[in-house]
This record gives sequence, C-alpha cells and structure tokens, in this order.
Amino acid sequence: MVKDKVSKSMVKDKGGALIAFIIFVLIFLGFVAILMMGILVYGANLIDDTFRSIDVEIGNVSFITAYNDTLGIGISTIQNSADNYGLGLLLGMVLLMVISGFMFKEKQKVWIVAEFAILIIAFIFAVSIQRAYDLVINSSTALLDIYSVDLVNSSKFILNLPTIVPIVWAFIIILSYGLFKKREPTIGDVGF
Repeated sequence: MVKDKVSKSMVKDKGGALIAFIIFVLIFLGFVAILMMGILVYGANLIDDTFRSIDVEIGNVSFITAYNDTLGIGISTIQNSADNYGLGLLLGMVLLMVISGFMFKEKQKVWIVAEFAILIIAFIFAVSIQRAYDLVINSSTALLDIYSVDLVNSSKFILNLPTIVPIVWAFIIILSYGLFKKREPTIGDVGF
C-alpha cells in the first residue's frame, strides 16, 4: 500500500523533471535553430550576390532577368522571411513549455523549491547561450550584418534570453501551481 502511494507520487512528480528537461533542450535548440537560420540567410546572400554578378546574354535572354524572374524570387523570400520563421520557432518553443506546464499541473508544493533551483540553472545556461550567441554574431562583419539586419527579432530574442527565461518560468509556475487547482468535492457535490 505504501509502495503503491510512493510509486504514484513519483509518477505524478515527473512532470517537473520533464519541464526542466524541456527548458534546457529548448534553450539549446533555439540557439542552434537561429544559428542555422543565419547560415541559411548567409548562403542565400552568397547565391544571390553570385548570380546577380553574372552578366551573360544567351540569344535574347539575359541571365539576370531570368534569375530575377525565377530563383531570385525564392531567394528574396528566404531573405525577407527568415526572421519571421526564426521568431515563430522561438515563440512556438515558449508555447510548448507553457502547454507542458499546464499539462503537468498536479504538483506538490514542495517541488517549487526544486523548480526554483532549476530556474537558477536555466538562467545560468541562458546567460551562457546569450554570451556564445553574442560572440558568434560579433565574430565577423558578415555575420553581424546578417544577424542585425536580416534576423533582427530572432537575435533580440536570443540576446534577451536571460530576461525571457524567468518570465516564462514564472508564467509556467503560476499556471501549474496557482491556477486550475483540482477542486475538492464537497459533501453535497454529486459529481456533475
């Protein structure tokens, strides 16, 4: 009987560990995703510059005109929308953390201390990711140009990660501990 209660308690409290793991994974994945988005924009800029420098006419067809009408449209779409995709990805990750906090709302009050320790570790991790991102984007003028012009909002998100992590954590804690508590049935409650 006691063993059964302990095992149910352990299963019920794994939600906090899962949320902590999700926070670390998503911070790292956000960092990697925005770096990959910058590499994609950098490659698109190189392709665009290379193709626009080719000044060849074959018959009555200009290569630059054909490029602008076909592949140039796709590359300019990548260049113009990469920031929106990156920001959408980062906000989607935050939404995933909030939803997971809502799904694992049955927690004991003792776990808030452990989650506060997880916040401190996640904050240190977020500061490390922010510093590494700052180091990467400032390593060359080409990267600085891409991340400060083409990926403005995504870069702001990663650079403000030490501020965003505690805000999201507080929102998840409010959701999982404060709101949507299970209501204890009263004597006259029939269950409807």
